[in-house]
Amino acid sequence: MAEKLTKRKKQKLIKYTIGAVCLIILALIWYFINPNENENYEVPKGTAEIHFIDVGQGDATLIKVGDKNVLIDTGEKSAKDELLAYLNDHSVKEIEYFVVTHFDTDHFGNGIDVLENYDVKKLLIPDQVKTTASYENFIDKATEQQESKDIEVLNANEMIGEKLLINELELTILAPLKDDYDDSNDFSIVLMARYGNKRVLLSGDAEKEAEEDIVSKYSTNDLNCDVFKLGHHGSRTSSSQELLDLATPEYVVASCGVDNKYGHPHSEVLKRIKGMKLYRTDEQGSIVFSISSDLITVKTEK
Repeated sequence: MAEKLTKRKKQKLIKYTIGAVCLIILALIWYFINPNENENYEVPKGTAEIHFIDVGQGDATLIKVGDKNVLIDTGEKSAKDELLAYLNDHSVKEIEYFVVTHFDTDHFGNGIDVLENYDVKKLLIPDQVKTTASYENFIDKATEQQESKDIEVLNANEMIGEKLLINELELTILAPLKDDYDDSNDFSIVLMARYGNKRVLLSGDAEKEAEEDIVSKYSTNDLNCDVFKLGHHGSRTSSSQELLDLATPEYVVASCGVDNKYGHPHSEVLKRIKGMKLYRTDEQGSIVFSISSDLITVKTEK
C-alpha cells in the first residue's frame, strides 16, 4: 500500500512539474511576442518637458529633452509672433524632429517660418495631399531643403509602430493608419511620447474614423497614458469614450482659442472626461508638463 501511495505521489509530482514547465514556456513565449507589456523601463535621471503652447485656436507642442527639441505643429499664421517668441524664449535653435500632424493651416500655418528660422534635422509628415497654396508652398520649401540635404523628410504612414529616440524620450508613431481618409483631420499623425514610466498621447485632430481605426488596432497597453491631448481641440467628434476607456489619462489638455466659435472643448467631451484634470490653453495659457523621477508636475503661463 505504501509503495502504491509513493507511486501516486511520484506521478502527481511529474504532472505538476510538466505543468509548471509548460507555464514557464508559455510565459516566455508571451514575453517575447509582447515585449512592451513586460519591459522593465528604467526611469531616466533627467527631465523631459512637454509644452502645450498657447497659439489660439490651433495646435503647437514643444518637447524638450536635454539639449534636443521636438516641435509638433505650429498654429495658425496669425500666431506666428507668439510661436517664434515662445521657441526663442525657451532657447530653441535646433529641432531634431519637426512634426506636421496634418495639413490644416491651424496646425502648419507657420511651417515655412520654422524651416527658415531653425535648424530642422528631420521633418515628419503624413501621406496627405492638398491643393491649397499654403500646402504647395510648404512642400516646395521642404523639398528644396531636402534636395540641399539640410533636412530629411519622413513619411509617417510608412513608419507606423516605429519608435523615435530623442535622448531618453521614446516617441512611437501610432497613426495615421490609412492614406485615403475623407476627412483631412483623420490624416493626423498620432504619437505616444514616453519618458520613464510616464506617457503622453498626442492625437492631433484625429476624428471619428481615425479613432475607430486606432481603437481597433491597439490595446490599452498601447494607448494607456498619463496625459492626453484632446483630439481636434476638444471637438465632440473626437476623444471618443472608446478611446478614453483605453487611454485612461489622469490629465487632459485642450488646445483652443479664447471664446472660439466652435465651442471647443465641447460640452459632450467635458462630460466624457469628468474626473480627469483638465488644462486649457484658452484659460491658462501655455501649459508645461515636467516629467522627472517618475513624477509629473504642471505649470501654467497665466
